[in-house]
Amino acid sequence: MKLLYRGIGYENQPSTLEVSEGEIGGKYRGQTWKIHRPKQNLRHPLFRELIYRGISYRV
Repeated sequence: MKLLYRGIGYENQPSTLEVSEGEIGGKYRGQTWKIHRPKQNLRHPLFRELIYRGISYRV
């Protein structure tokens, strides 16, 4: 999908995540809802190297 923001065009890159449906988590307005868990283990790096105005720092 082609999008436009402040005059700059870009392509949408939708993220895909496979999930498995788990046990019943509860009820909301009379309907039951189930817990969804990702099939693959998501690991985020503890630190990310970022740059702001030419100065690098870790988050």
